[in-house]
Amino acid sequence: EEDKNAVIAALSALTPGAEAELLTFDLVSAAFAREILLNAFWAVLAAAVGIFFFLWWAFRSVPNPIRYGTAALVALLHDSLAVVGIFAMLGVLFDVEVNTMFFIAFLLVYGYSVNDTIVVFDRIRENLRSVRREGFGQVLDISINECLSRTVVTSLTTLMAVLVLMTWGGEVIRDFTITLAIGIVVGTYSSVFVASPVLYLGHERAERRAQEKKRK
Repeated sequence: EEDKNAVIAALSALTPGAEAELLTFDLVSAAFAREILLNAFWAVLAAAVGIFFFLWWAFRSVPNPIRYGTAALVALLHDSLAVVGIFAMLGVLFDVEVNTMFFIAFLLVYGYSVNDTIVVFDRIRENLRSVRREGFGQVLDISINECLSRTVVTSLTTLMAVLVLMTWGGEVIRDFTITLAIGIVVGTYSSVFVASPVLYLGHERAERRAQEKKRK
């Protein structure tokens, strides 16, 4: 409040005979900022839990469907850390601020990343029925290659639209579009190079345990 009054007084002193008029003034307290952060945390957590149980249910026809939900959550954790980390660096370099638009875009990134992951997982589920004899690792490789072009093309077209909004959409949605652009790139990467390898590692671990039980 004191700084605001000082600025108005200084502006009025620069223009003799005319007083500076305050059009709007917003002040976000530390308590309100903590409340926004806490609500955002619960929203992200609720989205993650919902996604986990949805994937568990959606892939109930394959062995150990819980692995698919777990792999998706690991990919989402990767996306979260990457988006927050890159946004933090942009804050240091270009004074980009974390606000409500950031959290909205953050949740959208969750949905976009999971959408890509589900496409890959769904192709894996289909190929498990037809090329199971090749081994799980080979099935993953075939599935990723079959849907890689679709994933890249979809992400590129979406990213083009976001870049246009970032360039000409104005300052109001600038933070939103920046977060979304980062999330699209990271989410596309994680669907192929994080979620699928985690799924493979989980399968291999289960296979080793099964073999150890047989030996006993």
